[in-house]
Amino acid sequence: MPHRAPLIDPVRVTLLAAVAYLLMILCVWGIFAASSGMAWETYFTVYSESSPGWRGFFYWPDHIRIHNATFFHTAYLLGEAAGMRGSFVPYQVVYALLLWTRSLLAFLIIRRLVPDSALLPFSIGAILLVHASDQLHQWMGQLHTYGFTVWLLLAIYMLIIALNQTTSARIAIYATLACVFEHLCLWTQEGPLFIVLSAPFVLAYLVRPQSFKRCLSLFAAWYVLPVFYLYLTYQKYLLSRGSSYQEGLLRKTFTPGAIIGDWFFNIRYSLSFWSWEPSASHIAQGQLVLLASAAVVVFGLASLVYARWDSPTWIQPSSFRDSRVWRLLAAGFIFLALSFPAYVLLAGARQPRRTQLLSSFAAAIVLGAVIHILAGLIPRVRWRPVLAILLAVPVIWVGAYRTIERGGSHRGEWQTHLPTMRQILRAVPAVKEGTIVVMTNIPRDADAFTNSAYWFNLSLRLMYPRTTVGGIYYFNDNSPAPSNNLHLRGDQWEFTGESVAPMVVSGRVNQTLVLEYDRSGTARILEQIPSFVCNEQCSQQAYDPHSRIVNVAPAPEALTRYGPL
Repeated sequence: MPHRAPLIDPVRVTLLAAVAYLLMILCVWGIFAASSGMAWETYFTVYSESSPGWRGFFYWPDHIRIHNATFFHTAYLLGEAAGMRGSFVPYQVVYALLLWTRSLLAFLIIRRLVPDSALLPFSIGAILLVHASDQLHQWMGQLHTYGFTVWLLLAIYMLIIALNQTTSARIAIYATLACVFEHLCLWTQEGPLFIVLSAPFVLAYLVRPQSFKRCLSLFAAWYVLPVFYLYLTYQKYLLSRGSSYQEGLLRKTFTPGAIIGDWFFNIRYSLSFWSWEPSASHIAQGQLVLLASAAVVVFGLASLVYARWDSPTWIQPSSFRDSRVWRLLAAGFIFLALSFPAYVLLAGARQPRRTQLLSSFAAAIVLGAVIHILAGLIPRVRWRPVLAILLAVPVIWVGAYRTIERGGSHRGEWQTHLPTMRQILRAVPAVKEGTIVVMTNIPRDADAFTNSAYWFNLSLRLMYPRTTVGGIYYFNDNSPAPSNNLHLRGDQWEFTGESVAPMVVSGRVNQTLVLEYDRSGTARILEQIPSFVCNEQCSQQAYDPHSRIVNVAPAPEALTRYGPL
Protein backbone atom coordinates (compact mmCIF):
# COMPACT_ATOMS: atom_id res chain seq x y z
CA MET A 1 0.00 0.00 0.00
CA PRO A 2 1.57 3.36 -0.98
CA HIS A 3 2.51 5.57 1.96
CA ARG A 4 1.19 9.07 2.15
CA ALA A 5 3.37 12.08 2.96
CA PRO A 6 2.27 13.99 6.08
CA LEU A 7 0.64 17.35 5.61
CA ILE A 8 3.36 19.65 6.91
CA ASP A 9 3.54 23.36 6.27
CA PRO A 10 6.69 23.64 4.08
CA VAL A 11 7.41 27.11 5.41
CA ARG A 12 7.40 25.86 9.00
CA VAL A 13 9.60 22.89 8.06
CA THR A 14 12.17 25.13 6.38
CA LEU A 15 12.05 27.77 9.11
CA LEU A 16 12.86 25.21 11.79
CA ALA A 17 15.86 24.01 9.79
CA ALA A 18 17.05 27.58 9.25
CA VAL A 19 16.82 28.39 12.98
CA ALA A 20 18.37 25.09 14.09
CA TYR A 21 21.32 25.47 11.70
CA LEU A 22 21.83 29.04 12.89
CA LEU A 23 21.93 27.92 16.53
CA MET A 24 24.36 25.13 15.68
CA ILE A 25 26.60 27.62 13.89
CA LEU A 26 26.55 29.88 16.92
CA CYS A 27 27.65 26.91 19.04
CA VAL A 28 30.63 25.97 16.86
CA TRP A 29 31.61 29.36 15.42
CA GLY A 30 30.26 32.11 17.69
CA ILE A 31 33.24 32.32 20.05
CA PHE A 32 35.56 33.06 17.12
CA ALA A 33 33.41 35.72 15.41
CA ALA A 34 35.09 38.75 16.97
CA SER A 35 38.35 37.22 18.16
CA SER A 36 39.90 35.54 15.12
CA GLY A 37 41.47 37.30 12.16
CA MET A 38 43.61 36.30 9.22
CA ALA A 39 47.33 35.81 9.68
CA TRP A 40 47.75 34.48 6.14
CA GLU A 41 45.79 34.00 2.90
CA THR A 42 45.18 37.75 2.99
CA TYR A 43 45.77 38.26 -0.72
CA PHE A 44 42.14 39.01 -1.48
CA THR A 45 41.93 41.58 1.32
CA VAL A 46 44.87 43.38 -0.26
CA TYR A 47 43.17 42.93 -3.64
CA SER A 48 39.98 44.57 -2.35
CA GLU A 49 41.91 47.56 -1.05
CA SER A 50 43.45 48.11 -4.47
CA SER A 51 40.20 47.40 -6.39
CA PRO A 52 37.56 49.81 -5.10
CA GLY A 53 33.85 49.56 -5.83
CA TRP A 54 32.40 46.89 -8.09
CA ARG A 55 35.74 45.98 -9.67
CA GLY A 56 36.78 44.16 -6.52
CA PHE A 57 34.09 41.52 -7.05
CA PHE A 58 35.99 40.20 -10.07
CA TYR A 59 39.41 38.60 -10.02
CA TRP A 60 40.80 40.14 -13.21
CA PRO A 61 44.25 38.44 -13.18
CA ASP A 62 42.66 35.04 -14.00
CA HIS A 63 39.74 35.03 -16.44
CA ILE A 64 38.68 31.47 -15.60
CA ARG A 65 38.69 32.27 -11.86
CA ILE A 66 36.99 35.62 -12.30
CA HIS A 67 34.62 35.07 -9.33
CA ASN A 68 37.37 34.00 -6.92
CA ALA A 69 37.27 37.34 -5.13
CA THR A 70 33.48 37.72 -4.91
CA PHE A 71 32.84 36.78 -1.29
CA PHE A 72 36.07 38.32 -0.01
CA HIS A 73 35.09 41.63 -1.56
CA THR A 74 31.57 41.23 -0.18
CA ALA A 75 33.09 40.96 3.30
CA TYR A 76 35.35 43.94 2.63
CA LEU A 77 32.45 46.13 1.51
CA LEU A 78 30.33 44.92 4.43
CA GLY A 79 33.05 46.18 6.75
CA GLU A 80 33.08 49.55 5.00
CA ALA A 81 29.30 49.84 5.19
CA ALA A 82 29.31 48.96 8.89
CA GLY A 83 32.07 51.46 9.70
CA MET A 84 34.50 48.59 10.37
CA ARG A 85 36.92 49.02 7.49
CA GLY A 86 39.93 46.83 8.11
CA SER A 87 38.13 44.52 10.51
CA PHE A 88 38.08 40.78 9.96
CA VAL A 89 34.71 40.43 11.70
CA PRO A 90 32.79 40.94 8.40
CA TYR A 91 34.81 38.09 6.91
CA GLN A 92 33.70 35.90 9.79
CA VAL A 93 30.09 36.94 9.23
CA VAL A 94 30.23 36.13 5.51
CA TYR A 95 31.84 32.78 6.34
CA ALA A 96 29.02 31.94 8.78
CA LEU A 97 26.39 32.98 6.24
CA LEU A 98 27.96 30.71 3.62
CA LEU A 99 28.07 27.84 6.11
CA TRP A 100 24.40 28.39 6.98
CA THR A 101 23.32 28.79 3.35
CA ARG A 102 25.16 25.63 2.36
CA SER A 103 23.34 23.53 4.95
CA LEU A 104 19.96 25.10 4.22
CA LEU A 105 20.38 24.44 0.49
CA ALA A 106 21.28 20.84 1.22
CA PHE A 107 18.10 20.56 3.28
CA LEU A 108 15.99 22.00 0.47
CA ILE A 109 17.59 19.76 -2.15
CA ILE A 110 17.01 16.55 -0.18
CA ARG A 111 13.46 17.66 0.65
CA ARG A 112 12.84 17.91 -3.08
CA LEU A 113 14.22 14.44 -3.63
CA VAL A 114 12.62 12.81 -0.58
CA PRO A 115 9.48 14.89 0.19
CA ASP A 116 8.03 12.32 2.63
CA SER A 117 10.83 12.94 5.11
CA ALA A 118 11.86 16.01 7.04
CA LEU A 119 14.30 14.21 9.34
CA LEU A 120 16.58 12.88 6.59
CA PRO A 121 17.07 16.31 4.91
CA PHE A 122 17.65 17.95 8.28
CA SER A 123 20.20 15.31 9.30
CA ILE A 124 22.12 15.71 6.04
CA GLY A 125 22.20 19.50 6.38
CA ALA A 126 23.40 19.23 9.99
CA ILE A 127 26.14 16.73 9.10
CA LEU A 128 27.25 19.05 6.31
CA LEU A 129 27.45 21.96 8.75
CA VAL A 130 29.89 20.15 11.05
CA HIS A 131 31.69 18.05 8.44
CA ALA A 132 35.23 18.78 9.60
CA SER A 133 37.50 16.35 7.79
CA ASP A 134 39.42 19.27 6.27
CA GLN A 135 41.93 21.07 8.48
CA LEU A 136 40.85 24.39 6.95
CA HIS A 137 37.22 24.00 7.95
CA GLN A 138 36.33 27.17 9.92
CA TRP A 139 39.04 29.10 8.05
CA MET A 140 37.64 32.26 6.46
CA GLY A 141 40.61 32.36 4.11
CA GLN A 142 38.64 29.76 2.13
CA LEU A 143 35.57 31.93 1.49
CA HIS A 144 35.86 31.21 -2.23
CA THR A 145 35.68 27.44 -1.61
CA TYR A 146 32.57 27.73 0.54
CA GLY A 147 31.29 30.18 -2.06
CA PHE A 148 31.61 27.87 -5.05
CA THR A 149 29.94 25.11 -3.00
CA VAL A 150 26.97 27.42 -2.44
CA TRP A 151 26.87 28.23 -6.17
CA LEU A 152 27.05 24.51 -6.96
CA LEU A 153 24.17 23.67 -4.63
CA LEU A 154 22.07 26.51 -6.03
CA ALA A 155 22.72 25.23 -9.56
CA ILE A 156 21.74 21.69 -8.54
CA TYR A 157 18.62 22.96 -6.76
CA MET A 158 17.48 24.92 -9.82
CA LEU A 159 18.22 21.94 -12.05
CA ILE A 160 16.05 19.70 -9.87
CA ILE A 161 13.19 22.21 -10.01
CA ALA A 162 13.59 22.46 -13.79
CA LEU A 163 13.41 18.68 -14.11
CA ASN A 164 10.13 18.73 -12.18
CA GLN A 165 8.45 21.28 -14.45
CA THR A 166 5.87 20.36 -17.09
CA THR A 167 5.84 23.51 -19.23
CA SER A 168 8.59 24.78 -21.51
CA ALA A 169 8.37 28.31 -20.10
CA ARG A 170 8.98 27.19 -16.52
CA ILE A 171 11.77 24.87 -17.59
CA ALA A 172 13.45 27.76 -19.41
CA ILE A 173 13.25 30.01 -16.34
CA TYR A 174 14.77 27.49 -13.95
CA ALA A 175 17.28 26.27 -16.52
CA THR A 176 18.51 29.84 -16.95
CA LEU A 177 18.91 30.25 -13.20
CA ALA A 178 20.72 26.91 -13.01
CA CYS A 179 23.15 28.01 -15.73
CA VAL A 180 23.79 31.34 -13.99
CA PHE A 181 24.80 29.56 -10.78
CA GLU A 182 26.72 26.96 -12.77
CA HIS A 183 28.77 29.78 -14.31
CA LEU A 184 29.43 31.37 -10.91
CA CYS A 185 30.56 27.98 -9.59
CA LEU A 186 32.89 26.98 -12.43
CA TRP A 187 34.40 30.41 -12.89
CA THR A 188 35.35 30.50 -9.21
CA GLN A 189 37.47 27.34 -9.20
CA GLU A 190 37.77 24.13 -11.16
CA GLY A 191 37.21 21.70 -8.27
CA PRO A 192 33.46 21.09 -8.86
CA LEU A 193 33.85 20.50 -12.63
CA PHE A 194 33.35 16.73 -12.47
CA ILE A 195 30.27 17.06 -10.27
CA VAL A 196 28.88 19.62 -12.71
CA LEU A 197 29.47 17.23 -15.62
CA SER A 198 27.67 14.37 -13.87
CA ALA A 199 24.86 16.32 -12.18
CA PRO A 200 22.19 16.17 -14.95
CA PHE A 201 22.33 12.38 -15.26
CA VAL A 202 22.53 11.76 -11.50
CA LEU A 203 19.61 14.10 -10.82
CA ALA A 204 17.55 12.66 -13.67
CA TYR A 205 18.10 9.23 -12.05
CA LEU A 206 16.72 10.62 -8.79
CA VAL A 207 13.90 12.78 -10.13
CA ARG A 208 12.71 10.62 -13.06
CA PRO A 209 11.49 13.46 -15.34
CA GLN A 210 8.35 12.80 -17.38
CA SER A 211 9.42 14.36 -20.69
CA PHE A 212 12.53 12.85 -22.28
CA LYS A 213 12.58 15.53 -25.00
CA ARG A 214 12.48 18.43 -22.54
CA CYS A 215 15.09 16.69 -20.46
CA LEU A 216 17.47 16.55 -23.42
CA SER A 217 16.95 20.26 -24.13
CA LEU A 218 17.68 21.07 -20.51
CA PHE A 219 20.84 18.97 -20.55
CA ALA A 220 22.02 20.63 -23.75
CA ALA A 221 21.71 24.06 -22.13
CA TRP A 222 23.51 22.83 -19.00
CA TYR A 223 26.53 21.48 -20.89
CA VAL A 224 27.25 24.62 -22.92
CA LEU A 225 29.13 26.23 -20.04
CA PRO A 226 31.34 23.26 -19.04
CA VAL A 227 32.37 22.74 -22.67
CA PHE A 228 33.32 26.41 -22.98
CA TYR A 229 35.09 26.26 -19.61
CA LEU A 230 37.14 23.24 -20.67
CA TYR A 231 38.19 25.05 -23.84
CA LEU A 232 39.29 28.14 -21.89
CA THR A 233 41.15 25.95 -19.39
CA TYR A 234 43.00 24.20 -22.20
CA GLN A 235 43.96 27.57 -23.71
CA LYS A 236 45.14 28.91 -20.36
CA TYR A 237 47.49 26.03 -19.56
CA LEU A 238 48.67 25.76 -23.15
CA LEU A 239 49.88 29.36 -22.97
CA SER A 240 51.24 29.20 -19.42
CA ARG A 241 53.69 26.40 -20.31
CA GLY A 242 53.94 25.20 -16.72
CA SER A 243 54.44 28.62 -15.14
CA SER A 244 51.02 29.03 -13.48
CA TYR A 245 50.48 28.78 -9.73
CA GLN A 246 48.15 25.78 -10.17
CA GLU A 247 50.74 23.83 -12.19
CA GLY A 248 53.28 24.45 -9.45
CA LEU A 249 51.07 22.47 -7.04
CA LEU A 250 50.86 19.35 -9.22
CA ARG A 251 52.24 16.02 -8.06
CA LYS A 252 55.52 14.80 -9.50
CA THR A 253 54.42 11.27 -10.36
CA PHE A 254 51.20 10.40 -12.15
CA THR A 255 51.20 6.61 -11.97
CA PRO A 256 47.63 5.23 -12.03
CA GLY A 257 48.16 3.20 -8.87
CA ALA A 258 49.27 6.21 -6.83
CA ILE A 259 46.43 8.40 -8.09
CA ILE A 260 43.77 5.74 -7.47
CA GLY A 261 45.24 5.10 -4.01
CA ASP A 262 45.01 8.80 -3.14
CA TRP A 263 41.48 8.91 -4.58
CA PHE A 264 40.24 6.08 -2.37
CA PHE A 265 42.06 7.52 0.64
CA ASN A 266 40.18 10.81 0.28
CA ILE A 267 36.81 9.09 -0.18
CA ARG A 268 37.36 6.96 2.90
CA TYR A 269 38.69 9.82 4.99
CA SER A 270 35.74 12.05 4.12
CA LEU A 271 33.35 9.41 5.49
CA SER A 272 35.31 8.02 8.46
CA PHE A 273 34.44 10.82 10.87
CA TRP A 274 35.97 8.90 13.79
CA SER A 275 39.44 9.20 12.20
CA TRP A 276 39.42 12.93 11.38
CA GLU A 277 42.71 14.44 12.50
CA PRO A 278 42.52 16.61 15.63
CA SER A 279 43.77 20.19 15.75
CA ALA A 280 45.45 22.14 18.54
CA SER A 281 42.31 23.95 19.70
CA HIS A 282 43.87 26.47 22.17
CA ILE A 283 40.51 26.25 23.96
CA ALA A 284 39.83 24.92 27.46
CA GLN A 285 38.65 21.33 27.26
CA GLY A 286 35.55 22.08 29.32
CA GLN A 287 34.49 24.89 27.01
CA LEU A 288 35.07 22.75 23.94
CA VAL A 289 32.96 19.90 25.33
CA LEU A 290 30.21 22.32 26.41
CA LEU A 291 29.94 23.96 22.99
CA ALA A 292 30.01 20.65 21.10
CA SER A 293 27.35 19.30 23.46
CA ALA A 294 25.20 22.38 22.86
CA ALA A 295 25.36 21.76 19.10
CA VAL A 296 24.30 18.14 19.65
CA VAL A 297 21.41 19.24 21.88
CA VAL A 298 20.16 21.68 19.22
CA PHE A 299 20.38 18.93 16.62
CA GLY A 300 18.59 16.45 18.90
CA LEU A 301 15.70 18.75 19.81
CA ALA A 302 15.07 19.81 16.21
CA SER A 303 15.35 16.19 15.06
CA LEU A 304 12.68 15.10 17.53
CA VAL A 305 10.31 17.66 16.06
CA TYR A 306 11.09 16.47 12.56
CA ALA A 307 10.60 12.86 13.64
CA ARG A 308 7.02 13.70 14.62
CA TRP A 309 6.46 15.30 11.21
CA ASP A 310 7.83 12.37 9.22
CA SER A 311 5.62 9.81 7.56
CA PRO A 312 6.02 6.82 9.94
CA THR A 313 6.38 4.27 7.16
CA TRP A 314 8.67 5.93 4.65
CA ILE A 315 11.86 4.42 6.07
CA GLN A 316 11.55 0.71 5.38
CA PRO A 317 13.65 -2.04 3.84
CA SER A 318 12.98 -2.33 0.14
CA SER A 319 14.74 -3.35 -3.04
CA PHE A 320 17.66 -1.31 -4.35
CA ARG A 321 15.68 -0.31 -7.42
CA ASP A 322 12.55 0.94 -5.69
CA SER A 323 13.87 2.70 -2.62
CA ARG A 324 14.55 6.42 -2.88
CA VAL A 325 16.97 6.38 0.00
CA TRP A 326 19.11 3.76 -1.76
CA ARG A 327 19.11 5.85 -4.93
CA LEU A 328 20.08 8.84 -2.83
CA LEU A 329 22.94 6.84 -1.34
CA ALA A 330 24.16 5.89 -4.82
CA ALA A 331 23.99 9.53 -5.96
CA GLY A 332 25.91 10.59 -2.85
CA PHE A 333 28.70 8.11 -3.61
CA ILE A 334 28.93 9.32 -7.20
CA PHE A 335 29.21 12.96 -6.13
CA LEU A 336 31.68 11.99 -3.39
CA ALA A 337 33.96 10.19 -5.84
CA LEU A 338 33.75 13.11 -8.26
CA SER A 339 34.69 15.63 -5.55
CA PHE A 340 38.35 14.59 -5.72
CA PRO A 341 39.67 14.22 -9.31
CA ALA A 342 40.98 17.80 -9.34
CA TYR A 343 42.63 17.32 -5.94
CA VAL A 344 44.30 13.92 -6.40
CA LEU A 345 46.46 15.56 -9.07
CA LEU A 346 48.07 17.72 -6.38
CA ALA A 347 51.29 16.93 -4.55
CA GLY A 348 49.43 17.25 -1.23
CA ALA A 349 46.57 14.95 -2.21
CA ARG A 350 46.69 13.15 1.15
CA GLN A 351 46.93 16.30 3.21
CA PRO A 352 43.36 17.26 4.22
CA ARG A 353 43.87 20.97 3.63
CA ARG A 354 41.45 22.39 1.03
CA THR A 355 41.07 18.93 -0.52
CA GLN A 356 38.12 17.86 1.66
CA LEU A 357 35.96 21.00 1.67
CA LEU A 358 34.11 20.25 -1.57
CA SER A 359 33.32 16.65 -0.65
CA SER A 360 31.42 17.57 2.53
CA PHE A 361 28.04 17.82 0.78
CA ALA A 362 28.33 14.39 -0.82
CA ALA A 363 29.75 12.83 2.34
CA ALA A 364 26.80 14.22 4.33
CA ILE A 365 24.39 12.60 1.85
CA VAL A 366 26.15 9.24 2.15
CA LEU A 367 26.32 9.34 5.95
CA GLY A 368 22.72 10.54 6.27
CA ALA A 369 21.41 7.89 3.85
CA VAL A 370 23.32 5.07 5.58
CA ILE A 371 21.97 6.17 8.97
CA HIS A 372 18.39 6.10 7.70
CA ILE A 373 18.84 2.77 5.92
CA LEU A 374 20.09 1.23 9.17
CA ALA A 375 17.21 2.80 11.09
CA GLY A 376 14.77 1.33 8.58
CA LEU A 377 15.93 -2.19 9.32
CA ILE A 378 14.34 -2.46 12.75
CA PRO A 379 10.83 -3.96 12.70
CA ARG A 380 9.09 -1.42 14.97
CA VAL A 381 8.18 1.52 12.75
CA ARG A 382 7.71 4.05 15.55
CA TRP A 383 11.31 3.60 16.74
CA ARG A 384 12.95 4.10 13.36
CA PRO A 385 13.22 7.93 13.58
CA VAL A 386 14.54 7.67 17.14
CA LEU A 387 17.21 5.21 16.04
CA ALA A 388 18.09 7.46 13.10
CA ILE A 389 18.64 10.36 15.52
CA LEU A 390 20.73 8.23 17.87
CA LEU A 391 22.90 7.01 14.99
CA ALA A 392 23.43 10.58 13.79
CA VAL A 393 24.44 11.91 17.21
CA PRO A 394 28.03 10.47 17.14
CA VAL A 395 28.60 12.05 13.71
CA ILE A 396 27.31 15.41 14.92
CA TRP A 397 29.31 15.18 18.14
CA VAL A 398 32.63 14.36 16.47
CA GLY A 399 31.98 16.90 13.71
CA ALA A 400 31.08 19.67 16.15
CA TYR A 401 34.08 18.86 18.35
CA ARG A 402 36.51 18.89 15.42
CA THR A 403 34.87 22.02 13.96
CA ILE A 404 35.47 23.93 17.19
CA GLU A 405 39.00 22.57 17.34
CA ARG A 406 39.64 23.84 13.81
CA GLY A 407 38.33 27.29 14.73
CA GLY A 408 40.50 27.35 17.84
CA SER A 409 43.56 26.36 15.83
CA HIS A 410 43.03 29.22 13.37
CA ARG A 411 42.48 31.64 16.24
CA GLY A 412 45.72 30.40 17.77
CA GLU A 413 47.56 31.42 14.60
CA TRP A 414 45.91 34.83 14.78
CA GLN A 415 46.90 35.24 18.42
CA THR A 416 50.51 34.62 17.39
CA HIS A 417 50.27 37.03 14.45
CA LEU A 418 48.46 39.89 16.17
CA PRO A 419 51.05 40.78 18.90
CA THR A 420 53.82 40.83 16.29
CA MET A 421 51.90 43.20 14.06
CA ARG A 422 51.04 45.41 17.03
CA GLN A 423 54.65 45.77 18.09
CA ILE A 424 55.73 46.73 14.58
CA LEU A 425 52.91 49.28 14.40
CA ARG A 426 53.86 50.72 17.81
CA ALA A 427 57.44 51.26 16.69
CA VAL A 428 56.66 52.36 13.13
CA PRO A 429 53.14 53.81 12.66
CA ALA A 430 53.77 54.69 8.99
CA VAL A 431 56.58 54.45 6.45
CA LYS A 432 57.64 56.33 3.35
CA GLU A 433 57.02 55.09 -0.16
CA GLY A 434 59.47 52.42 -1.31
CA THR A 435 60.55 51.31 2.16
CA ILE A 436 62.06 47.83 2.52
CA VAL A 437 61.28 46.47 6.00
CA VAL A 438 63.57 43.81 7.41
CA MET A 439 62.20 42.04 10.49
CA THR A 440 64.67 40.06 12.59
CA ASN A 441 64.55 37.82 15.64
CA ILE A 442 61.17 36.21 14.83
CA PRO A 443 60.83 33.16 17.13
CA ARG A 444 60.63 29.89 15.26
CA ASP A 445 58.15 28.59 17.82
CA ALA A 446 55.91 31.65 17.33
CA ASP A 447 56.29 32.53 13.66
CA ALA A 448 53.68 35.20 12.99
CA PHE A 449 53.95 34.79 9.21
CA THR A 450 53.50 30.99 8.95
CA ASN A 451 56.95 30.39 7.54
CA SER A 452 56.64 32.53 4.42
CA ALA A 453 57.98 35.96 3.48
CA TYR A 454 55.05 36.22 1.06
CA TRP A 455 52.58 36.48 3.96
CA PHE A 456 54.94 38.93 5.67
CA ASN A 457 54.77 41.15 2.59
CA LEU A 458 50.99 41.03 2.52
CA SER A 459 50.91 41.84 6.24
CA LEU A 460 53.04 44.92 5.57
CA ARG A 461 50.61 46.01 2.86
CA LEU A 462 47.68 45.62 5.23
CA MET A 463 49.51 47.52 7.95
CA TYR A 464 50.60 50.32 5.60
CA PRO A 465 47.76 50.59 3.05
CA ARG A 466 48.20 52.91 0.05
CA THR A 467 51.98 52.69 0.53
CA THR A 468 54.51 50.91 -1.66
CA VAL A 469 56.34 48.67 0.78
CA GLY A 470 58.18 45.35 0.71
CA GLY A 471 60.19 43.24 3.06
CA ILE A 472 61.79 40.06 4.31
CA TYR A 473 62.26 38.54 7.74
CA TYR A 474 64.69 36.39 9.69
CA PHE A 475 64.29 33.97 12.56
CA ASN A 476 65.91 34.29 15.97
CA ASP A 477 68.75 32.02 14.84
CA ASN A 478 69.52 34.55 12.04
CA SER A 479 68.36 32.17 9.31
CA PRO A 480 66.19 33.64 6.52
CA ALA A 481 62.52 32.86 6.20
CA PRO A 482 61.38 30.75 3.24
CA SER A 483 60.47 32.87 0.21
CA ASN A 484 62.81 35.70 1.18
CA ASN A 485 63.39 37.04 -2.31
CA LEU A 486 65.12 40.38 -1.71
CA HIS A 487 68.90 40.27 -1.30
CA LEU A 488 71.08 43.15 -0.14
CA ARG A 489 74.44 43.31 -1.85
CA GLY A 490 76.54 46.27 -0.80
CA ASP A 491 74.16 49.21 -1.01
CA GLN A 492 71.67 47.67 -3.47
CA TRP A 493 68.56 45.54 -2.95
CA GLU A 494 67.83 43.05 -5.75
CA PHE A 495 64.87 40.79 -6.44
CA THR A 496 65.96 37.16 -6.82
CA GLY A 497 63.14 36.25 -9.19
CA GLU A 498 61.90 33.53 -6.86
CA SER A 499 58.34 33.18 -5.56
CA VAL A 500 55.93 36.14 -5.81
CA ALA A 501 57.55 39.54 -6.27
CA PRO A 502 57.00 42.08 -3.48
CA MET A 503 55.82 45.60 -4.26
CA VAL A 504 59.42 46.84 -4.02
CA VAL A 505 61.74 44.78 -6.23
CA SER A 506 64.82 46.99 -6.08
CA GLY A 507 66.18 49.85 -4.01
CA ARG A 508 69.14 51.35 -2.21
CA VAL A 509 70.27 50.75 1.31
CA ASN A 510 68.89 54.16 2.33
CA GLN A 511 65.37 52.73 1.77
CA THR A 512 65.94 50.11 4.44
CA LEU A 513 64.31 49.86 7.85
CA VAL A 514 65.49 47.01 10.10
CA LEU A 515 63.41 46.02 13.11
CA GLU A 516 64.03 43.46 15.82
CA TYR A 517 61.21 41.45 17.31
CA ASP A 518 61.01 41.93 21.07
CA ARG A 519 58.86 39.71 23.27
CA SER A 520 58.34 42.68 25.60
CA GLY A 521 55.84 44.14 23.14
CA THR A 522 57.46 46.87 20.99
CA ALA A 523 59.79 46.16 18.09
CA ARG A 524 63.23 47.76 18.34
CA ILE A 525 64.61 49.86 15.49
CA LEU A 526 68.15 48.71 14.75
CA GLU A 527 70.73 51.42 14.12
CA GLN A 528 72.87 49.12 12.02
CA ILE A 529 72.02 46.44 9.47
CA PRO A 530 72.91 43.00 10.92
CA SER A 531 75.69 41.26 9.02
CA PHE A 532 73.56 38.17 8.29
CA VAL A 533 71.19 40.30 6.21
CA CYS A 534 73.89 41.02 3.62
CA ASN A 535 76.47 38.26 4.14
CA GLU A 536 78.77 40.72 5.95
CA GLN A 537 78.84 43.06 2.94
CA CYS A 538 76.52 45.76 4.24
CA SER A 539 76.99 49.34 3.18
CA GLN A 540 76.15 51.05 6.46
CA GLN A 541 76.98 54.65 5.56
CA ALA A 542 73.68 55.48 3.89
CA TYR A 543 71.52 53.44 6.28
CA ASP A 544 69.25 55.80 8.21
CA PRO A 545 66.21 53.89 9.55
CA HIS A 546 64.54 56.89 11.20
CA SER A 547 64.35 58.70 7.90
CA ARG A 548 61.97 55.99 6.63
CA ILE A 549 59.47 56.52 9.44
CA VAL A 550 56.58 58.96 9.04
CA ASN A 551 55.48 60.36 12.39
CA VAL A 552 51.73 60.29 11.82
CA ALA A 553 48.96 58.17 13.26
CA PRO A 554 48.63 54.66 11.80
CA ALA A 555 46.11 54.17 9.02
CA PRO A 556 42.57 53.73 10.44
CA GLU A 557 42.16 50.27 8.90
CA ALA A 558 45.52 49.21 10.37
CA LEU A 559 44.34 50.25 13.81
CA THR A 560 41.09 48.36 13.29
CA ARG A 561 42.97 45.22 12.24
CA TYR A 562 45.79 45.27 14.76
CA GLY A 563 44.77 47.72 17.48
CA PRO A 564 44.35 48.84 20.08
CA LEU A 565 48.01 49.74 20.49
